[in-house]
Amino acid sequence: MTAPAEPELVDNFATGLQVTRITRQADGTIHWRRTPGVNHTTPYPPVPPHFAEQAEQASDSRLRFTTPFDAGPQHTGWHTTGTTSAARALLSGDIPVDRLQDVFGALGARLKVLHDLRPAEGQPDGPVPPWLERLESWLENGRGPRASAGFHYRLRSQLGPARWEKLRGYGPELLRPLEPAATLHGWLTLGNIILPDRPGPALVLSGAEATHGRPEVDLACVIGELEEFRLTADHLHADASVQHTLAGALLTAYGDGWDRDTVAAGAIARIASHARDFASFVGWHSSLHAYVPMLADLIDCDGSTALRGL
Repeated sequence: MTAPAEPELVDNFATGLQVTRITRQADGTIHWRRTPGVNHTTPYPPVPPHFAEQAEQASDSRLRFTTPFDAGPQHTGWHTTGTTSAARALLSGDIPVDRLQDVFGALGARLKVLHDLRPAEGQPDGPVPPWLERLESWLENGRGPRASAGFHYRLRSQLGPARWEKLRGYGPELLRPLEPAATLHGWLTLGNIILPDRPGPALVLSGAEATHGRPEVDLACVIGELEEFRLTADHLHADASVQHTLAGALLTAYGDGWDRDTVAAGAIARIASHARDFASFVGWHSSLHAYVPMLADLIDCDGSTALRGL
């Protein structure tokens, strides 16, 4: 009797927040498994009741919100069909723009369906999305591991009091109560959007941060990350049009039902959150210098450049 083949390690990468391990199983299925990094001190929350059913309802043949097949306080695992995230694809430039545009269009359409699925009757209020909670706490006190305090001091002193107070207001803007609340993915980062290695739907790793609230929380998460990619590419004198194209595909397919000013403000919060997480979970790096003028310019226009022409 032949022993089952060992899973093939495809990739493994880590920050102080989390460790991601991607393996290809003997049957061709690809597992994405995440465990807490050395600076992640809280257990993973369980997937909220009813979210797996709602994620299934919001999925179609082009894009699926996939929930964990295995989850616990110290691990989360998903079955997927791909090894490359949208974030990795943008960094590498190896994926054709028209393919990415199709994925972001599908994401916009299916995200609208997810948001229109209201929380079940009697379901308790969902938690604040962890990325916003980390940002709010850090803006308040500057505490955290690695370069948290140093970057907080540098950003606050160089932005100045007026900009700093505006930055502190963007998170609460996203968390304003909405009735009826929308079902939210909660952490719609480009690293959670998985492109298939063979023909089939794109998959969005979902579940652990699911909550409910304003739809702008999810939209701002994507738009902010795309704007960060665009501004970085522009600074490096590279092609900065791809990210704008993808943002347009997302919002066009999503349609109405979101507030422009709230998404623009939330995009700034998302970029600030990424800078905070980099300082806290990776450490000091020269690239953090670029976030100060980037955030200053965005705050001065309340994030309007993230939605220019869209």
